[in-house]
Amino acid sequence: MKDHAQFADTLALYAMGSLEDRQELAELEAHLGTCGECRRELAALRADMALFAMSATGPQPPQRAKARLMQAVAAETRRNAEKQKTQVVGRLRSRWFTLVPIAAAMILAIASFTLLREVQDLKDRNAELILKVIDAEGKSQQAQEMLAMMRNPKVFQVTLVSAKTPPQPQMKTFYDQEKGHVLLFASNAPQLPDDKDYELWLIPAHGAPIPAGTFHPDSRGSGMITYQFETKGIPPGIFAITIEPKGGGLAPSGAPVMTPAS
Repeated sequence: MKDHAQFADTLALYAMGSLEDRQELAELEAHLGTCGECRRELAALRADMALFAMSATGPQPPQRAKARLMQAVAAETRRNAEKQKTQVVGRLRSRWFTLVPIAAAMILAIASFTLLREVQDLKDRNAELILKVIDAEGKSQQAQEMLAMMRNPKVFQVTLVSAKTPPQPQMKTFYDQEKGHVLLFASNAPQLPDDKDYELWLIPAHGAPIPAGTFHPDSRGSGMITYQFETKGIPPGIFAITIEPKGGGLAPSGAPVMTPAS
């Protein structure tokens, strides 16, 4: 009757599902039915095999390479069994399984590097998304303020028309005296050279004209001004439009081309 050490080679092959000799298979299974220590050793070997299978994924090796590997493992196991018959069953595991921690460590290192790259990419995408959200919130807040300004009955409104031609071009102006906000929408404005802009002026009842922003009309003659006076509470007086060098100036350089409608 075989003892534990004599089952060393067949137990390792049995755990890998590579024990093909029917007689040895029958003897081992009969022994396992009566030996609790060998059953525990078999469970440990199968656990190691499962860990290795999860850690070292890859293409299926050729059948000839598998057979040669199994022969080498069996031969190594037999040699170890002959030298270590007096040792405990806990040392029956093939030295081939000592590669499992190394393979697992390598797989873990690769997975960790890949995870770090994915985390960094996710941070970059989140940063880009946050910037877009901030930009969208800023535009939304500005749009809400513009809408509130247009609906506020206390806001001073005036429509500017051409001083020399029929009133097709229009520049609708809103002025919130309490907050010092100015909003202008232009439509059908005559085109300007690239080095010129329309400039809006607040002309109080007493004092010099105060610049209130510039715009350059697009191809359809549309434009918009949003402006904030440094000094709040300036009486509305009248608004007028002049044509100024690009970027505007601190004082009108010529006569108004758009004035309040009469």
